[in-house]
Amino acid sequence: MDFKDEQFFEDAAAGNLPNTAWLNSGFLTDSYAKSGHPPASLCVAENYAVRVLNAVTNSSQWQTTALFLVWDDWGGFYDHVAPPVVESWKDGTPFRYGYRVPCIVVSPYAQHGYVSHTLYSHVSLLRFIETLFGLDPLTERDANANDMLDCFDFDQPALSASLFTPRSCS
Repeated sequence: MDFKDEQFFEDAAAGNLPNTAWLNSGFLTDSYAKSGHPPASLCVAENYAVRVLNAVTNSSQWQTTALFLVWDDWGGFYDHVAPPVVESWKDGTPFRYGYRVPCIVVSPYAQHGYVSHTLYSHVSLLRFIETLFGLDPLTERDANANDMLDCFDFDQPALSASLFTPRSCS
């Protein structure tokens, strides 16, 4: 397993996760095993995500954690929603986002069963961090991104942690 991954699991178990962390696994070093990209097993990738989620939900830091499980691409599946034009290049050519990608919010304060209809991008994760910690935006793009706060209800009682069960991969 990739050293960075092991450090994450050790830090979660010890209650030493930093205020902000990106777990971007070194899946390329082990033949895509954790990515779910063809020809890898989706089951193995799902079980890796279960391991990450369980490490966070079992951590003593669970009550103050927000975890965003985000895919890096749309997987080539049909989407009935056309990618929006978000900017224009200097010559007026429209600049579009790509097709929608899944994002699952896991937190004691995540709205249960909520589906957001707000336009987000991967930059929205940065905007969430900036908003939460009162930081100035790094660029115009993140300054204009939506911050994902609609996915949370900080007035609700904290949800208890759930353990996820890995599947048997054959």
